[in-house]
Amino acid sequence: MKWDWIFFDADETLFTFDSFGGLQRMFLDYSVTFTAEDFQDYQAVNKPLWVDYQNGAITALQLQHQRFDVWAERLNVSPGALNEAFLNAMADICAPLPGAVSLLDSLKGKVKLGIITNGFTALQQIRLERTGLRDHFDALGVSEEVGGPKPDPRVF
Repeated sequence: MKWDWIFFDADETLFTFDSFGGLQRMFLDYSVTFTAEDFQDYQAVNKPLWVDYQNGAITALQLQHQRFDVWAERLNVSPGALNEAFLNAMADICAPLPGAVSLLDSLKGKVKLGIITNGFTALQQIRLERTGLRDHFDALGVSEEVGGPKPDPRVF
């Protein structure tokens, strides 16, 4: 059977996604030692927001801001500034998973390759650039851009 396209998810399929490490890195800029307990508190807010986003109850921007509301108030900064700092930190620590580059290299030129992700556009673009994988992909489908997260048919 010949395939014309192969699509991948991004997080924990092609790239590492260590949100705890990203948050620790981000909060260093605010002189905060971000602990495992802080991470549990963050996830207690973040995970339900992702469910709401995937169910279409909130937008990507609402998710990005609401997950940092408590910390924004605590640090007297905007939730948007914290989200931007977090995405930058996540881009800084991003690395391809073992075997991802060799797999993509072996497929390049044989089939068209794409990514379909619920991640955010800014982070996806930076990660592809910094890992040198941008040229491997013919399409990048980001739920934030198409107006609906997976499994919404629009992202496909």
